[in-house]
Amino acid sequence: MLNQKNKQYLFAFLAIFILFFLQFLGFSSFPFLTDGANLWKEKNFSFLQKIAYPFSRVAEMWNLTARLEDLQYRYSETAAISIKVEALEKENQELRKILENSDRSYQQTIIAAPVISFAQSFVAAGSQSGVKVGSAVLYKGTLLGLIDKVEERQSSVRLLSQFFDAGVLAETNAGTKGLLKGNGREIILTEVQSEANLEVGQLVFTTAQANLEKGLLIGRVARILTENQALATKTAIIEQMLSFYETSLVEIK
Repeated sequence: MLNQKNKQYLFAFLAIFILFFLQFLGFSSFPFLTDGANLWKEKNFSFLQKIAYPFSRVAEMWNLTARLEDLQYRYSETAAISIKVEALEKENQELRKILENSDRSYQQTIIAAPVISFAQSFVAAGSQSGVKVGSAVLYKGTLLGLIDKVEERQSSVRLLSQFFDAGVLAETNAGTKGLLKGNGREIILTEVQSEANLEVGQLVFTTAQANLEKGLLIGRVARILTENQALATKTAIIEQMLSFYETSLVEIK
């Protein structure tokens, strides 16, 4: 058993050893021990290197881990910025297509993003932006629908396939006139005279009417329904080349 005096010597030795060891690793600085520590290090350098190696490796691993975490954080930030840049680039491309599509009065045109919620169609623009009920909703010159209801920051869009009662006057590029209505899923050209020139592939445009300008593209004749010779009119299904649900920006005018 060590007596009290020997314990004090051992404790003092351990304390001095720890101070020298910390000085050697560079974790602390004791000016009054610097000379002695340097002299002792010179004599016991190889021994200290072997003892200090595991601690140095732990310190290196700690620094590498911190650096890796910092790199992961910076990578996450860069990825988030990249996604935003891609979204903005896509939006700018769509905006350029809209603006370059045709001549327009910029004071009467509003550009907005579609907002789809629970199978309902909205645009992210409302009365604050000057949107009014009955305004046309277009994409690349194609009429997609009309503004149905206007709120402060958003408006609901009544798509052409949802025109159950009121219709839109239209004509084909061959001059055949009719009335556009919807059944909830498709756009139908009705009230076409049975002897009129109506063929699959013909383009359909709006005619001049209240609150809607002439010449807006609607779509093309996809198929003509079986004709009833007893009727004085015939009907066709109109297919739109563009979908409101697939656009990133629309034009309201």
